Amino acid sequence: MNDTDKLKAAKAAKRTAALGILSGVAMFAYGLWISRGHITHVGHALGLSAFEAGTLFVLVDFLALYGKLLTSKRLSAKTRRYGFRVMLGGLVLSTGCNVASGLLAGNIGAAVYGVFVVAIIIAVEYGVSITKAKTVNTGLRGPRPAPVLTPRQVAARKGAATRARNAAAPVSPGVGPVGVYAGRQA
Repeated sequence: MNDTDKLKAAKAAKRTAALGILSGVAMFAYGLWISRGHITHVGHALGLSAFEAGTLFVLVDFLALYGKLLTSKRLSAKTRRYGFRVMLGGLVLSTGCNVASGLLAGNIGAAVYGVFVVAIIIAVEYGVSITKAKTVNTGLRGPRPAPVLTPRQVAARKGAATRARNAAAPVSPGVGPVGVYAGRQA
């Protein structure tokens, strides 16, 4: 496979991953929209005003989303544990509201559908979070440049080289290295 083919394969992998993420986000949004309707229905059944019932889903579904964001690998372990607990709490609330909406309607099928909606949201959310394009080593970047050393690092390396050279040099003609006579190995 030549470099052009490798670049084409890398671009195709990135496009596929981007389309997968885009379709996952669309399914996630649709699932949230369905869940919003169920949670609003439960809010009305609990006697909340129209505004309160309409915004209840933000406190339930977005709690789970907020917890998911806190589970990022870029955050500390304590924050990830807290985020996982928040996410589970939001998922339990969302599942409960979706099931209750179906049961309030007097329909077991609607309750099962509510569980299915939350399960799809969880699956898509997980799929989007792990989606990565396959990397292709094209070799076009070349070798890495030498690291830039500070003046102190340059001096330390120079001193180490001088000490090694002096330890290996004989003190006088016909005599071995200094380190051997000092009781240590050079």
